[in-house]
Amino acid sequence: MAGARTRKRRKAVTATARATRAVEQPSRDDEARAHPLLALQRLAGNTAVTVLVQRQAGPADETPLSAAQVATALSFYRQQPRLYTAEVVTELRSRLSLPAGGIDADLAQAVARFQRDDGSNDPALRVDGMAGPRTAPRLFPTGLAAAGEGKKFGGEAQSGVFDRWDDLGSAQARADALIAAVNERLVAAGVPELTARLYDGESPNEQGSFDFSTWTMQLNRLLLDQSGLGRDDAADLANTVYHEARHSEQWFAMARLRAGQGRSAAAIATELGIPARIATEAVAAPIRPGSMEAVSASGWYESVYGSRSTHREDVLTRLDAADWALTEARCRCERAPSAANDARRDRAQERFDRVHDQYRDLPEENDAWATGPMAEAGVTAGTPHPAAVPDIDPCERLRRAGRPVPPAAP
Repeated sequence: MAGARTRKRRKAVTATARATRAVEQPSRDDEARAHPLLALQRLAGNTAVTVLVQRQAGPADETPLSAAQVATALSFYRQQPRLYTAEVVTELRSRLSLPAGGIDADLAQAVARFQRDDGSNDPALRVDGMAGPRTAPRLFPTGLAAAGEGKKFGGEAQSGVFDRWDDLGSAQARADALIAAVNERLVAAGVPELTARLYDGESPNEQGSFDFSTWTMQLNRLLLDQSGLGRDDAADLANTVYHEARHSEQWFAMARLRAGQGRSAAAIATELGIPARIATEAVAAPIRPGSMEAVSASGWYESVYGSRSTHREDVLTRLDAADWALTEARCRCERAPSAANDARRDRAQERFDRVHDQYRDLPEENDAWATGPMAEAGVTAGTPHPAAVPDIDPCERLRRAGRPVPPAAP
């Protein structure tokens, strides 16, 4: 993706792939310059850093929400009795070390404290006291998000792919090995296996995506054809594969949610746009209404297909427009350097960053962006013969897309 602050990951916006469109995140060098705590996070872990920050800041406020915020949180729960059942409230209170009770101010404040102090902290949770589709998966991590699962995959990617890069020899063999490793984690979570499929990206710095319509992991042939990868690029690739695999887990959960609500396999396949065999497996393992599992799955469903889908489409549309505007602005700076064009590029970057934050705040993306980095813990080195992965040239990207290229300076 365009811009120095973006992650080496991009998907084409298509009718089927758009729902899981992943954009890039800041590079490690940019992050380290942005805040010195980030370097410490990579050495000591997020939880250790959170404890350190709390010690520096003094005693934590036990009541982070105002009275008005508490009232809003309580209304959130009480207006959704089919979702926040007595069973769910009991589980929430137990997880937050609260005594038995119902929906009250203590519950709202405890959720807010968790949101404030959550060790992963990226993307940060809103401190609002509402255990909705962003907070619930972190309170009750399951599947690929469960403790240790990401590191297992990263370790398997290291030993089975990155250490054997030369032996595997081809892009397809490397893709198959990566997906075989992540399929072990998916099967352990009760999620149908993915199939690897290569595509020809715009440049080697693209990585991949999950296509729910074919239940495949799309990986960039150009990247996997590289002679080798450095440690950071290998970690980014593992992160991407795990992030996108988490999307497959989300889509299967949405299908299981609809199965638990009485939908047939045929109806689920049509509504969600997934293969019939995946819908059939979902019907065999429905999510029970009123359960904690239904809270997360319902949030993802409402975001993608339900009441929040219009907002989601608006965010994705604006993100795509901001991406191309930034690419055009960067190309203009290259072809006609000037202070005015630098300012134009900076404004385009700011617009992109704002909408990118909104994109990462979508429930399914918030969850996947928090899950993907878990794989990096298992990646300890690059390939035997690492090579630099080049950034995509913004002007060349415009040309390949058939978009106008800004004129060069006279």
